[in-house]
Amino acid sequence: MTQSDPAFDAFLTISSVLTGYSPAELQGTGCAPEYWHQFQQVLSEEVRESFLAGAAKLGCNDPDAVVRDHFLSDKCHGPIARALIQLWYLGQWAPLPQDWTDAYGASRFDTARILSSRAYKEGLVWDAIGAHPMGAKQQGFGAWAMKPPAGRAGS
Repeated sequence: MTQSDPAFDAFLTISSVLTGYSPAELQGTGCAPEYWHQFQQVLSEEVRESFLAGAAKLGCNDPDAVVRDHFLSDKCHGPIARALIQLWYLGQWAPLPQDWTDAYGASRFDTARILSSRAYKEGLVWDAIGAHPMGAKQQGFGAWAMKPPAGRAGS
């Protein structure tokens, strides 16, 4: 993967729309290459290309309709999109449903797991709720005495 890889760029574009974080913020987690690798390992080339083709459609007048129709409601792409959202927010891969693997193929890499300690620490959930990953990034002495940050919704 290089920075000019169109497939990786499409992956980041789709991930950005699904998570509500910019591609730069997603890259800033340091987890994008690891998540891209997981995505490639789990999906066949045909399914992967079909899913990534949705990135080009996101520039249309109604990107919400694209997210709804091409990603979340689609019987093939929906489970993938939901697994990606969980991956970015929690740092863990959620296995695709059995009916999906029966229809589109199984992968030995499609198992429930936290990808790495970094994935746990950099999960978007911590920023979204204005917290820190327990046991991984301490707030510092006396942080309990301060008002919690507003979090993403309040900024």
